[in-house]
Amino acid sequence: MKYSGLTGKVVIPGDPGYEEARQEYNEAINAYPAVIVYCSDPCDVAGAILWSRERDIELRVRSGGHSYEGYSTGTNKLVIDTACMHHVKVDAAGGTVEVQAGGRLLPLYERLYRCGYAFPGGTCPSVAISGLVLGGGIGLSTRYLGLTADSLIEAEMVDARGKLLTANHACNPELFWALRGAGGGNFGVVIGYKFRLTEPVNKITLIRLRWDDNAPARIEFLRVWQEWLPHLDRRMSAFGGIYKLGAWINAFFYGRPKEAGQILDPLLNIPGLTLENINYIPFIDAVKIIGAGYPKREAFQTAGRFVQRPFAQSELAGLIDIMDKAPSDRNSSLRVYSLGGSVRDLEIDATAFFYRQADYIMAIASSWQSEAEAPSHKEWVKAGFNYIYRITRGSYVNFPYSQTPDYERAYYGEHLRRLRRVKQEYDPCDVFSFPQSIKI
Repeated sequence: MKYSGLTGKVVIPGDPGYEEARQEYNEAINAYPAVIVYCSDPCDVAGAILWSRERDIELRVRSGGHSYEGYSTGTNKLVIDTACMHHVKVDAAGGTVEVQAGGRLLPLYERLYRCGYAFPGGTCPSVAISGLVLGGGIGLSTRYLGLTADSLIEAEMVDARGKLLTANHACNPELFWALRGAGGGNFGVVIGYKFRLTEPVNKITLIRLRWDDNAPARIEFLRVWQEWLPHLDRRMSAFGGIYKLGAWINAFFYGRPKEAGQILDPLLNIPGLTLENINYIPFIDAVKIIGAGYPKREAFQTAGRFVQRPFAQSELAGLIDIMDKAPSDRNSSLRVYSLGGSVRDLEIDATAFFYRQADYIMAIASSWQSEAEAPSHKEWVKAGFNYIYRITRGSYVNFPYSQTPDYERAYYGEHLRRLRRVKQEYDPCDVFSFPQSIKI
C-alpha cells in the first residue's frame, strides 16, 4: 500500500475529507498536498518525518493553518498536522500550564480563566498556540504580560531523525533560545509547550473606539498614536488602524475604566468619535468580544513591519495616500500593534525575537471576496509594503510576506548567524525547509 507505515489519521487526494483538510485559514492559499497526516502523539510525528525522508517527499508543519503565506502546506508535500494534539494541563500549585501544539487560543483562554488566570496570547480565537509562540506572539496583553514566548519555560520537539527532544534553559538551551521567536517550521516539529502562569485576573477594562466614515480622523489617529504610545502605561495594550473611511482601536487595560479614560484622553480628543466603549468586564468576555470580529476564514494578504521611530508629517501623509488608493473601502487597512512595556524588560538576545526595542508593528492588509478581485488587492499591498519598507526596519515573522527582500535578515536581524548555527546542529540536512525558512 502506497501510504503504509504512516500512523495517525492519513488523508490523501480523493478521500472524502481531503478538500476540507487541505484548506488553510487564508482562502487565497490553494495548495494540494500529497498526503496530510493528523498526528496524535510523538510517534505519529516521528513516523511521518522518517516516512517523508525515506521517499524524498518534502514536508510542511501545520498546527492551526494560519500561516499567512501558506508555508504550513504545499502542493505535492507531506503535511504534518498537529491539530489533534490539543490537550491542556493546568498545574496551579506549580504555577504552570502545559499546552499541546494544536491547542487553539479560545479553549486555552477559557480553561485558564476558569482557574483564575489570563494568558499573553493573540486575539484570533482559532489560532493554534504553536504558530503564535514560535514567532514571538503578540496580543492585547503583550505590554503587560510580555510576548507569548516570554512565558515559555519548556518545549518538546521531534527532530529530523524522529527523536523527541526537550528544550529549556538547562537542556538544549540554544534550541530553546531559537524556538522563542524563530521556531516556526525551522528546526523540527514542536509538539508541546510549558508556560509560566501569569498573575491571577478576573476583570479588565475592554476599550473599543471607532471613527467611522471619518477620513480626516485617519492622519490624526496616526499622529496621536505615535506620540501616545511611547509613554503609555504598560497595563494597556492596543491594536488599531486606519481604513479608507476611518479609524479604530481595540485595547485591554489591566485596571479600572476611570483610569483607562484618563490614559486614553489624547485618542478621545480626536474629533468625530462614533463609538466609545470602555467597559470593566470579565477577562474571558473581553477575549470573546475581540475574537468575534474575526471571520471563520477569508482570502487575504498581509505584511507586517517593525516601527522604530516617529514618522514625519510627510511620511504620515504618504501612509494616507496609500490608504486612499486602497481597492476596498473597508477590507483594506493599515494596522498598528503596540509593543514596548514588558517586551523591553528582556535583553535583545534573551530570545530569538530580535526587535524588542521597536515601538510597534505596522501591517498592511487587504481581503477580497472573489478570485477576480485578488490581483488588485495584492498589487495594492505590494505598493504599500514597498513604501512602508523604506521607513521601517525589520519584519514580523508571524506576518510573513513572500516578497520581503532578504527575508532572513528582515525577520531575525542580527540573530541570524546564531540561528543558522542552531539550524546546522538540529537540522543539518535541511529537512524542515519552506520558501522563507532559515537556510544553512
